[in-house]
Parts: sequence; C-alpha cells; structure tokens
Amino acid sequence: MSDAPNPELTIFSAARRLPANERAAYLDQACAGNQSLRQRVDELLRAGEEAGTFLQNPAGGPEGPSGTIRVALEPAEKTGDQIGRYKLLQQIGEGGCGVVYMAEQEQPVKRRVALKVIKLGMDTKSVIARFEAERQALALMDHPNIAKVLDAGATEKGRPYFVMELVRGIKITDYCDQNNLSTQARLDLFVQVCRAVQHAHQKGIIHRDIKPSNILVTMNDGVPMPKVIDFGIAKATQGKLTDQTLFTAFEQFIGTPAYMSPEQAEMSALDIDTRSDLYSLGVLLYELLTGKTPFDATELLKAGLDEMRRQIREKEPARPSTRLSTMLAADLTTVAAHRQSAPPKLIHLLRGDLDWIVMKCLEKDRTRRYETANGLASDIQRHLNNEPVLASPPGNWYRLQKLLRRHKFAFIAAMLILAALSLGFIVSTYLFLKERREHQKAVEAENTQEKLRGKAETEAAKSGQIVSFLEAMLDGVGPAVAAGRDATIIHEILDKTAGQLSTELTNQPEVEAQLRNEVGLIYRELGQLDKDEEMQRAALSLLRKTIGDDDEHVSAVINNLAIALHEQGKWTEAEALARESLALREKVSPTNQVLIANSHNTLGDILMFEGKLTEAEAHQRQALTMIRHAVGDHNPATPATLKSLANVLHAQSKLAEAESLQLEAVNLIRQQVTNDNPSVAADMVALAGVIRDQGRLAEAEKWLDQAVAMQRRIFVGDHPFLARGIYEQATVMSLQGKLAEGEPLYREALAMYQKTAGAENPNTAQIMNDMASLLCKEGKLSEAEAIYRQALAILRKNPDAHPDRYISFSLAGLARVLNAQGKLSEAEGFEREALAIRRKLFGNESQGVATSLNDLAVDLSAEGKNSEAETIQREALGIQSKVYGWGHPFVLNSLFNVLRTIKGQTNLTQAQLVAKNAEIEPLARQCQSALEKKLPDD
Repeated sequence: MSDAPNPELTIFSAARRLPANERAAYLDQACAGNQSLRQRVDELLRAGEEAGTFLQNPAGGPEGPSGTIRVALEPAEKTGDQIGRYKLLQQIGEGGCGVVYMAEQEQPVKRRVALKVIKLGMDTKSVIARFEAERQALALMDHPNIAKVLDAGATEKGRPYFVMELVRGIKITDYCDQNNLSTQARLDLFVQVCRAVQHAHQKGIIHRDIKPSNILVTMNDGVPMPKVIDFGIAKATQGKLTDQTLFTAFEQFIGTPAYMSPEQAEMSALDIDTRSDLYSLGVLLYELLTGKTPFDATELLKAGLDEMRRQIREKEPARPSTRLSTMLAADLTTVAAHRQSAPPKLIHLLRGDLDWIVMKCLEKDRTRRYETANGLASDIQRHLNNEPVLASPPGNWYRLQKLLRRHKFAFIAAMLILAALSLGFIVSTYLFLKERREHQKAVEAENTQEKLRGKAETEAAKSGQIVSFLEAMLDGVGPAVAAGRDATIIHEILDKTAGQLSTELTNQPEVEAQLRNEVGLIYRELGQLDKDEEMQRAALSLLRKTIGDDDEHVSAVINNLAIALHEQGKWTEAEALARESLALREKVSPTNQVLIANSHNTLGDILMFEGKLTEAEAHQRQALTMIRHAVGDHNPATPATLKSLANVLHAQSKLAEAESLQLEAVNLIRQQVTNDNPSVAADMVALAGVIRDQGRLAEAEKWLDQAVAMQRRIFVGDHPFLARGIYEQATVMSLQGKLAEGEPLYREALAMYQKTAGAENPNTAQIMNDMASLLCKEGKLSEAEAIYRQALAILRKNPDAHPDRYISFSLAGLARVLNAQGKLSEAEGFEREALAIRRKLFGNESQGVATSLNDLAVDLSAEGKNSEAETIQREALGIQSKVYGWGHPFVLNSLFNVLRTIKGQTNLTQAQLVAKNAEIEPLARQCQSALEKKLPDD
C-alpha cells in the first residue's frame, strides 16, 4: 500500500518552490488558519534552509564546500509578457493547476482572448495530464453555451497553455439577482445550461463541478447567454481525454461540496456517470429558485469531511417551497423581490411542479433522477407550457422504503426483540404443556418406579432445553445487538441470572459451569471485565470438581479466564493459564487445529504486552498457519489472528508487514459481518495505529473517525473498547497539533478506562502518559508533571503487570516536562533510565530507542554538553533512517538536530567544522533525494 502524502508535505512541496517573498501569502492561504499545520510546515522549511545554509558555509565564514543543495525557480508570467502570438494584458483567474490571463492576439486576427497556462511549479506529470484533459474536453465540444478552444501550445520553458474565447460575464446567480429576473426568465436561462451540459454528455464528457461560478452569463446582441466554463475536473465516459496518465487518487475529494452528488461524496469504487451532473444541475436550479443551496456550504465545511459526506449521502433536503416558507420574513421578502414576486405568490409558484422537478434531480438514488439533461430541460419546458410534468411526488411505498433505510438499525433491533419474545413465549408454552402432560402421567403411575424414571427423564430433558434456550438468548445480548438501546436492562438481566445460577442449578454443576462461561463472555462484551473473571473462575472450579482437568471444556474455560485476566493487565497469571490451556488442548484435542491455534493466539497476545515480542510473534505466526489450514479465510478466526500478528509486528516497528496484515484483517472481517460490529471497529482502530506510526496522520484520523463513530453506536455507555478507540483518536489529534480537540478526548478515554479497567491498570497509566504529553505541548507543565508522576507510581506499584515499556514512556515524558521547566539534571537522569529500559526491551535499532536518544540529546544540549549530544543524535539518525527510510520527516528532523548540535560546539575549529560537514553532506543529499521522490507532485 503506497503512502498517502501528509498535508504538511504537500504544502511544503509547493512552498519550497516559491520565491521567499511569495511564501508567506501562500502559507496563509494553504494552512487556512490551522496554526499547528503552519508551524509544522515552517519547521520543515526552516530545517531544510538551515541544513542548506550550514552545508554552504558551516563556519559562517566566506566560503564553504561546494555542492550546496538548491532548487532554482524560473519567474512566473506577468503583464506585458509574450506567449507565442499572445500578449498578456492582465490575470483574470486562477485554478488548482492553471492561471488564466486576458491576452491580445496579434495575428492572423486581432482579438482579445483568454489564455490559460499551467501554474508555476505545477508542471508535473499528473497535473499536465489533467490540464491536457481540460483542453481536450473543451476542444471536443462545439456549442454556443460552452466556451470554445481557439489555440494551444507551450511556453518557451515548456509549460503547456491553451487559448479560449474570452467570456465577459458574471456568474449566473449574480446576473439573475442583479437584474431581478423573474422565475420564468431564470428557467429560460437554466434550460440553455441544460442543453449545454447535454452536448458535453453526448461528447462523452462529465463536468463534475457544475456550480454558479462555472456558468457565466454574457450578452449577445442584448440577449443574455449562459456559458459553461472550467472543465478542469471533467471526466470521460468512454475512451481517454489524453494519452498521458490521468487518474483520480484513492479517496480524493473531487468537486464542490454544496453542489456535489452523493456518489461523488461517497469517494468509493462507484463509478461517476452523467447523472452526477444532473444532481448538480438540481442544486443550481434550487439556488436559482430560492437563493439558497439545499445544504448550506459554510455548515458543510464546519461539519468536517466525514460528517459532510454523511449529510450529502443521507440527509434529505427540504423542498424549495418549504425552504422559502421557513425563511425569516426579511430574507423571504428579499428573495421574492429579486424574482419580481410577492412572498406568498413565489411559494405558491414553486409548490407542485417545480418542487417535484428539483427533488427528482436531488434523489440520493441516481436511478430515480432524470436520465439526461435534455429530459430535465424538457420537463421544465412542460411546466412553462402548463403541460403535465414527468416528475411526480413519491408514493407511500417509496416513503416507507426511505423510512426503513434511514432507521434500519432501529427496525432490526425491534424485529430481534419481537423474535426473541415470540420464541420465548413459544418455548415457555411448549415446556409448560409438556410438563403438565408428564405430571399427569406421573399421577396415573401412582408412585411406581416407572413414575420415578419418567420424572428423571423429564427433568433431564428440561435442563437440556433450558440450557439451549438460555444460550441462544444470551448469544444475542452482546453490544452489537443492543446498539442504540438502554443497556441497563441487559445488565440487570445478567446480574439476576448470575445470582440465581448457584441456587437454581445446585444439582447440575456442569450445566451451571456452562452457563457461567456464557454469562462471563457477555460481561466481557459489555466491558465488565471483573465480572467476566468472576464467572470464569467459578466455571473452572465447578468443572475441575466434576470432570477433572483432562477435558476440552476445561481447556476452553482456562483460555477464557486467561483472556479476562489479560484484559485487566494481570499478565503473569494470564500467561500461566494460557500456557496451561495450550498444553491441555494439545493433549486432549490434538487434531483440533482451531482450538490449538486459539490458545497460541491468546498466549501471543499476552506475551506481546509483557514485552516478549519475539516469542509472541512465533506463537502468532503458528496460530495463523494453523487457522488458515483448518478453516481458510472465510471464518472470523482468521482476521482475528491476522490482527494479533499485525499487533506484534507493529510493536517491533515492522510497520509495512503489520499494515499489510491489518488491512487484510479489516477487509476479511468486513466480508463476514455487518459494518456495525465490534470486531470491525477494533480492527480499524488497530490499522489506524500502524498508519499513524508511519507518519500518515490524516489517513489514520479518517480510519479512527469511522471506527469511533461505529463504536459509539455499538457500545451504550462506558466500554474499554470504546475507550481505546477514543484514546487512539486523541493521540492522532495530538500528533497533528490539534491540541484543543485532543485534550477532551484524552480526558474522556481516561475516565472510561478508570471506570471499566481499573484506576491502576497499565492501560490507564498509558493514557495518562499521553494526556500528560499533550498538556505539556499546551504549556500546562505543572499538571503534566503531576500526571506523569502519578502514572509512574501506578506502574511501579504493580510488578505483576511487567510494565517496563510503559514505565519508559512515563520516564521519558517526565524528563521532557522537567527539561521544559529548567530542571535539567533531574530530567537527564529520568531520560537515561528510560533509554536503558528501551534498549533492553526493543534492542538498539527501534524507534523507541531513537526517540529516547533524541530526547536525551536535547537534555544534554540544554546543559551545554553538545559533543555528547552530537554522538547520541547521530545514533538516533542512523536508527530512524533504517526504520522509516531517508524520505521521512522524522529523519529530516534528526538530521537538522545533528547540525544544530554541531553548531552548538563553539570550541570547534574551522577545519573541524569542514570535516564534520564532509561527513554530513552525503547524508543530507540522501535525505533530500528520498524526500523529493516521496513529496507529492501537485
């Protein structure tokens, strides 16, 4: 899977090509008020500039070594420049990859034209392909309402351009309002737009960005004529627009949100066809009639990407007449005046035909829209001619389908409850009638031996039926089924069931053990880990007393108990039980590879949390081999095992393989279960963690937004799985510098973990570590120090959990806070302790060790120990270049830190500085070359 570019790399890529006097304005626009993003881009630019300055003149003297890394940029076009036969008069527009100038053609005719040339610094393969596609799309068409292409060529520097007719006009909505056009006059203009779009469709071109600013109205002999412009993101329905490579990147957001069709917003494999333009035409018609778009553009952008897409895909807009009737009186009066009408008359005019026509265009299901733009234009013409329109209001059956689609989970839940109640009533009635018949037989037998035997058989049958019935009922009580409902009643039922087991089944210990096991597993799903442990211990005790140790059921309960302890951080006992379960299953069920693989999996999970990563990986690989051999890929056990192996590889910084396995797990589990499922959400959270640690933070955030939204629907109330998802979400926010968003998420996750997993659980301490790190970034140093010390105390208090790696996090974080407060000596001591732990746990070539080395070097530099700091920084640089590759921002940052520590050594001579420069320059070039390959082209 290829790396998706980080936003800071995209902006850095463009900014570094600009002259210094143009960068600030570009960065203000590109970062759009995101100060943390702006800060990260500035740091990358500064690191590159300082590295280049040092290489050019390390001692600050006259001349340094040759070979300074520089990027030469040619000047942009300006007014008065000549491009071919065209003299540039003024810039009149700018798009994503091109600049538009008004130009004067001298030969063979003299006329004013619009010349679009590819933007400076954007002449990459993909951008040129898109530019050529727009030129080709326009060249294919010949329609009075579409801007014509007149000429094409390339500048002296090789950047392509093309020449169009100069359209002197304003966007269609502004023209209509400035001239107070009536509704009929607006519809006449709109019909011309439809005919132009139909022409494009007939030529095999989908516009994909129909909006008012791309439809200009100009005057032709005193008659207004709309012109469709800007086919910059047009798509061919067949064939190719250009011989060059042209594709839309996975999940790229193409179009303008307020005018975007649901299938465009979906960003899925669903192909976009001409009906997407029909939707956009419907939005334009809505705006011409009401002055508003169906969804407010500002509110869509504020909602964020995922919520924006959800609203476009799922939210039903109000009909135009309804939108008018709900406006403020002053706004409605203004809208009506622009249409030469009174408010009541305008609402009445839209109600009926125009409502139906607009809403047919805006159907979420594209099969219900107009088939062609001509079909839409014809229906409007029918309305203007007072003829029956083809659009009509939806029927009752259609409304019912939409209702079911909007509330499918509520309907499913209701049907499940109804089915369970019906099943319970049927089974209860059957058992009652059967018991009454058996009782009558017993009375007739008058206390004979046959009566005793019959009664015993009846009781045995009843017990078996009760067990089967309860297991079937309890199997549907988990959170995936209870989503969206109050879970209190489920907890009450479970607690009452658990309390009655020891009194109601006193003479049937095996039945009691079986039910305790089932109840315990449901407690686990609901996040009550202590009750799960209690149920599993009781079940294990009953089984050992009645059937001994050498039994498959005993091994299953031991495995479940090991998982319950593992989830609570009681890893020493959990490991012992997992090994016991594995040995027992290999003894009593040697041919059952699924059971044996399950025990390998459980043991591997526990060993990973204990830091025994090599052994954990061996168990997980063996588990995956056995599972795939036994059941293939189409079984829930396979993705679960893939995820466990990916987690171990992730912990060892084997990120590429971890991501591949985790993505495979997500895809498999999605094929096997419904989307709103705890396993799907958990796998997405794990995948996001691997992506995050590769520096692709925006991509990780998207996965986490989906996963946490799903978990919030699944888990009603507090749950450790939900806490984990929120925690990972907070971590990604923190790493992106979104501190104000990350802090409340950390606090929510911490409170949830403390309630469900316990205040002294190692996972709770881990959240405290990361929350303290965020508080440190926010400058809340006193609170951060207190939380770090509290987390460290928790971890050191619980030796059974073997929390060495978590202790290293607390130590390193506490050292950073102390360093920020000027407590340098104490900070250095904690950092050296953290480094020693990480070397022991992860070896000398892991990212954890590199992080500690970097932090220790910062401490030493602050104390003036720059020589030792340089040695340590070089070791960190070597590790990170192996873990991430030279084209990663972390490596660039480490290289910059090495240069900074060299500069801090004031006792070095000129010769020593030149010698150190000779060592660093090849590394800088290697980093620059790799970064150039990794940076996005446009």
